Amino acid sequence: MAQISYSTVGFKDRDIAPALEAISTAGFDHIEVSSQPPHMSTPLEGCELDAFRALLTDCEVRVGTIHAPMRENVLGAPEENWRREKMGVMTQYLHFAAAIGARGMVIHPVPNPIFVPDPERDELPQLITDATKRSLDELVPVAQAAGVRMLLENLPYHCSYPFLHMRELRPLVDAYPEDAVGLVVDTGHAWTSGDDPAAEIHIAGSRLWGTHLQDVDAQDPQDNHWVPGQGGLNWDEIRGALEEVAYSGLWTFEVIVPRHDETPEELAQMTREVADRWGIEG
Repeated sequence: MAQISYSTVGFKDRDIAPALEAISTAGFDHIEVSSQPPHMSTPLEGCELDAFRALLTDCEVRVGTIHAPMRENVLGAPEENWRREKMGVMTQYLHFAAAIGARGMVIHPVPNPIFVPDPERDELPQLITDATKRSLDELVPVAQAAGVRMLLENLPYHCSYPFLHMRELRPLVDAYPEDAVGLVVDTGHAWTSGDDPAAEIHIAGSRLWGTHLQDVDAQDPQDNHWVPGQGGLNWDEIRGALEEVAYSGLWTFEVIVPRHDETPEELAQMTREVADRWGIEG
């Protein structure tokens, strides 16, 4: 039976220890570790790593995935100095993911235009394409040695950059070993970008190894990160698509924003109730 996971980004109002306690209390036994402050904004080492492993044991939760740093931390950085710097960051996080038992690491393939100098330059799509492939070429051996699969995520940017949709991401990952590179579908990103989440799941197909399940407004989606059922997505179709592609990864919820002034604890509990109605394990 499928299992569920909850992202620690839903508790970005507190440090990692109380976040894990709240997620465990809500009934989840798997997590996705966010690298956004105040959580794992730097990989842990030594005594801090040992303490985090002990915390996982105490809270009775396991790490399913870790979300690599975002913002400028992407595969397709169009300037080589920028790209080289971020390859060091990605390498560190792949080793960290392995050290905490994560089997997958979510990565944003390309940058948000707000971080790109002169973001509408004609040459940018090709620069980003070339950089993304160069970065994967370099990171695949690292990922294989670590035993961690890189999961490339669809993104909600309204621009002409490549690798924002599954129709571009699936051919990209098909060129790389399955044990090193896969895909994660974010349902809210899909609808915000004008894509049908169920269709994105079908395109990802056998290379789908992760999910970010979140709801958005049907008419004016803004990557809302609401509890499934609070927005306008067709969850029967989304669930059906996951079953039709024989998805065997964790059903990870990335719920962050209250629709009706709910607390983070209430959002986690509401999400757990959704999973219960869907018949998915904790």
